Amino acid sequence: MQNTVQTTFAAKPGHRLVPAKVGRTNATSVIIHIECPIWCDESDHLLEPVVHVEDITHVSKPDDIVVQTFLGHASRHVLWATIQADPVATDPRQRAAHVVVEDGTDYSYLTPDMADELADDLIAFASSVRQKARTARLANQGTGDSDPDMDEALRRVRVGKWQALSGDDIATMPISQLLQVFGVTVTEDGTDGETVVLSGQPGAMTLSYQRGVTQVVREQAIRARLAELVGSAA
Repeated sequence: MQNTVQTTFAAKPGHRLVPAKVGRTNATSVIIHIECPIWCDESDHLLEPVVHVEDITHVSKPDDIVVQTFLGHASRHVLWATIQADPVATDPRQRAAHVVVEDGTDYSYLTPDMADELADDLIAFASSVRQKARTARLANQGTGDSDPDMDEALRRVRVGKWQALSGDDIATMPISQLLQVFGVTVTEDGTDGETVVLSGQPGAMTLSYQRGVTQVVREQAIRARLAELVGSAA
């Protein structure tokens, strides 16, 4: 029979008291009450007992993304993201709330700042995937590598009316076309202190970036700078 150990202390801000199962087996376990972060999926603390109280870790409910395939025999790609905290870890970053991204085999432990950087990269990746879907769809329709909306955006810039471009145009037009219609010259000689620099005005712009900078980072910087130009001209 399980025993319940009662407690009377109040939880600190951002936490609440929840039951947790402690013991070597379900049959010999006891239920205690612990402080648990409000983001934690507290039901996990009752699924299986932990041997010692200090073995208790806090884990949020996961978010996941599944990459499907139209080939049935191919494996799918799945990523999960959770918030976690281990109150007695030796690494202070693990004691604090952090984000863990896993694929079922490997784990990446991210500070909140690192998670923000990953989110930015995923947004840029999603934009690239959507652009590739558009290109593939048009190719399947036999209409080439552009569509009427894109052609109209290009026409407006080529006749000197780049100010008429919208933020959506900047976000969706292929980078190669943006560089062409804004008259951007690319150099790979590096920059002084900054990773990516896009300078000048439409028709005579220069893009410089440090060697080793990823394409995703370059594209983010280009779109951000051009969006500023379009926004300032609005």
